Amino acid sequence: MAIVLAVFAILIFYDVQKFIREKERARVFLLYGFFMATSLTVSLLLAAGRRPSSPAQWIEAVLKMMGVLK
Repeated sequence: MAIVLAVFAILIFYDVQKFIREKERARVFLLYGFFMATSLTVSLLLAAGRRPSSPAQWIEAVLKMMGVLK
């Protein structure tokens, strides 16, 4: 798991340097942060031996919370 964190830290470090040099807009930073956070979460779950839940399970949970499904 430490290897996964180290790889992501190195990737983020080099990418952020590139973004700052090229003076990218804030939207690029937000999208980059979202995708890297999602990738890191999935990678850590897989490294821990747990499969992440499927999008269908997320949708079902949201519909149950709203009371559409019982």
